Amino acid sequence: MPEPPSSVLRLLRESHEERLLAALRVHGALSRAELGRRTGLSRATLYAIIQHLIATDRVVELPAVASPSRGRGRPATLVTLNPSGGLALGLDLGHRRIHAAVANVAHEVVGAASERCGERTPWATRLEIALGLVDQLAEEGRISLAALDGIGAGVIGPVSEPADAKHRRSRVELVRDGLADRYGVPVLIDNNTRLAALAESIWGSGAGVPNVLYVRLSHGVGGGLVLGGHLHSGAAGGAGEFGHVSVDPDGPPCHCGGRGCLERYVSIAAILEQCDARRLDHVLDRLRSGDRRTREVITAAGTRLGRVIAAACNVVNPEVVVVGGELAAAGDLLFDPAREALHAYAHRQVRQGLQLHGAELGDEAAARGGIALVLRKSALLAGYPPATAAPATRDTDRGGWGTLAVDLHRE
Repeated sequence: MPEPPSSVLRLLRESHEERLLAALRVHGALSRAELGRRTGLSRATLYAIIQHLIATDRVVELPAVASPSRGRGRPATLVTLNPSGGLALGLDLGHRRIHAAVANVAHEVVGAASERCGERTPWATRLEIALGLVDQLAEEGRISLAALDGIGAGVIGPVSEPADAKHRRSRVELVRDGLADRYGVPVLIDNNTRLAALAESIWGSGAGVPNVLYVRLSHGVGGGLVLGGHLHSGAAGGAGEFGHVSVDPDGPPCHCGGRGCLERYVSIAAILEQCDARRLDHVLDRLRSGDRRTREVITAAGTRLGRVIAAACNVVNPEVVVVGGELAAAGDLLFDPAREALHAYAHRQVRQGLQLHGAELGDEAAARGGIALVLRKSALLAGYPPATAAPATRDTDRGGWGTLAVDLHRE
């Protein structure tokens, strides 16, 4: 048989390298044995690729770590992505708080900061706050932004609108272009709740599960769907709008045009109104003290939430439901009635093995999701619709930012 052309061998080697690097992006440091199991590569091929990646400074070895499961055998040496291989910046421009987080390619968050803002703060001001937080991180953490590979930013609401919705496009373009002009790297933008769902499915309560339904209870109610191991946005970017499922057709009107939407009952504003409270921490204090009226409000909210989740689960059949946002701080006083309603209204095949958990990543989830977009850490992004990316403005030894932007879209 003739030898395959060198171009074919090169493409095969690059494919194997990317498979190994992808496993390290998703799972962090792994032993050679674990890499073999996760990639399916033969021992000889795997070891050759690792040696090449070490020689080119793309991965490094960590000191041997003893594991109780290995008994008295030789501790396994771990392989991980080279922490100096680049940085990713994740931003969450939320309703009332801006979050920023910087991570290296080895999954290490090297800096994080946040700052409050008003709900009506103009988007230009929100952007200035975000830029200030990044400058603060760089200065306090002695982080060189010259190593920045890209930025993933979460914004409120949909990122794609009909052609006549000028205000939405202008908002996205303002953030995208402002970040690209300042840092000269690709900028990917998505809905911040969907980015939180992505982060929870990689690092949080939904980690390792192929089907996750995420709901965020905050000033609004939104969500995200991971189905068959992939993050879904829907045909027009509107997947996961659980807050606008009607729970009472005769209920109060909603700004979306419907009536009796879930958001009118379980958002922060709705809970404060029902509890006659000015701040959410007052509501939580009353819950802890056993206030009967407050517990009734939270129980009713959990029941409504559970019914909507049950309807969604009957359609997509996830293994795990993750509930995040500020209202999730109510804990089992909210989750238990939601679980009861979920069990009562979900089909028996759907509820079998179904679990509902509180989110693990807290306020930083959306910023972490932005980091995941940049680092392409997960197969969850396979087939994900192209995010909005700013034009590249500078070249590097790795082929230019334009090449990186295309690669990000492809994931």
